[in-house]
Amino acid sequence: MRNDVENIIKEFHLDRKRIFEVSKFKYASIIHQIEKTFVKNGQHIHWSNMGNGFQSQWSCIYKDISQQMNWYHLLPQIILDNKEPIYVLFEDTVDYQPKYWVYEMYIPELIVVIDNSNPDDFYLVSKKYDWLISECHEEVVCFLGDKLNYQVIK
Repeated sequence: MRNDVENIIKEFHLDRKRIFEVSKFKYASIIHQIEKTFVKNGQHIHWSNMGNGFQSQWSCIYKDISQQMNWYHLLPQIILDNKEPIYVLFEDTVDYQPKYWVYEMYIPELIVVIDNSNPDDFYLVSKKYDWLISECHEEVVCFLGDKLNYQVIK
């Protein structure tokens, strides 16, 4: 997935100030903060979006997107504070274990990346850690947090 993202950045001449892989020094702390903030019982984020894996204090809505595969084009309407960069975790598998590529990017660049790649599971997280959106390979999107307008998805 990392190679796909890097090729898309080059092919579409995306601004590296608006889309970049986070520093390897920040990587672990970002993952840790996401899991500490959103995931139940200190578990890992992998599979947390498959039902009841998130902490109960978060409002959590699941949407079947099998009939609306390009739902992410609605992100500018879903994310109320959509002018700020977000964290994006793209999941790969290494030796049958999840591996995440963590990027910081803006919504327009994210849409270009998803349009031109085929991510299985990915997570979008506010840099303030006040919301999380995930899509899993089962064509289900999960919305956590009150600062999201998920109603735009039918």
